[in-house]
Amino acid sequence: MNTVYRALGWLIFYVQLVLFVQCILLASVVGILASPLLRALHRTPTTNWVCAHAMRILARYLLGVTVEVDGAEHLQLAKEAPCVLVANHQSLLDTIWLAWVLPRKAVVVANMFISRIPVLGWFMRLSGNLFVKQGDKHSIKALFEDSLRYLEFERTSIVMFPEGRRNPSETGSLLAFKKGAFYLAYCTHAPIIPVAVQCTHPLYSWADCRFRRGCVIRIRVLAPISTESLTEEDIPALIADTRSDIQKACISLSFAEARTKLF
Repeated sequence: MNTVYRALGWLIFYVQLVLFVQCILLASVVGILASPLLRALHRTPTTNWVCAHAMRILARYLLGVTVEVDGAEHLQLAKEAPCVLVANHQSLLDTIWLAWVLPRKAVVVANMFISRIPVLGWFMRLSGNLFVKQGDKHSIKALFEDSLRYLEFERTSIVMFPEGRRNPSETGSLLAFKKGAFYLAYCTHAPIIPVAVQCTHPLYSWADCRFRRGCVIRIRVLAPISTESLTEEDIPALIADTRSDIQKACISLSFAEARTKLF
């Protein structure tokens, strides 16, 4: 009987995973189709927002996954000025919750390998997103220059994951934050908007063949951090404080999730 249940669990996992890939592809196609018009209107980054709304609908109705956003009012600032959004980075589910918080005019920093994925990579490139190859100094320099252009001249927000890579921690413990996003905000005086995401390991785990249907991803948008009066010497403390705030919020969200299950 245990073998039957295990086989059934695998089947459900792979069906849900296939549906997830379909959501990604369909949302990307929507973005690709919208790209020529938005490019002609000089609103290329808005393509991401169009794709995000498609992803919200698809995730809700095909995957049964929704997102609860606490502190959504803090995103209002990104409508008025370019900001640097920083968030913890865990799993494939990041593509879902991100669809709920992405500003109308924003680009995302992603690993270079994503740009080579058919359909998704085509969309990511067409919509002006930025790519970086970890450990490649030339790639990192190009990313910084492109990010400066977006923030200063194109008035476009940037979403970055300061952990630098996916961190599928079972406890929600964060990796050390890299300084790139914070140094960029310091150079451009762009406000930083921290975003905390609950530990999603109970919702999705490749190793455990788990992808819960009908789940809710809880995130919290923290109060924006002004960088107007910062000096370069303030950056290490800024990184440490922001990481600490996001970690505390992650723990709080995960506790709320556990309490919901109990009651």
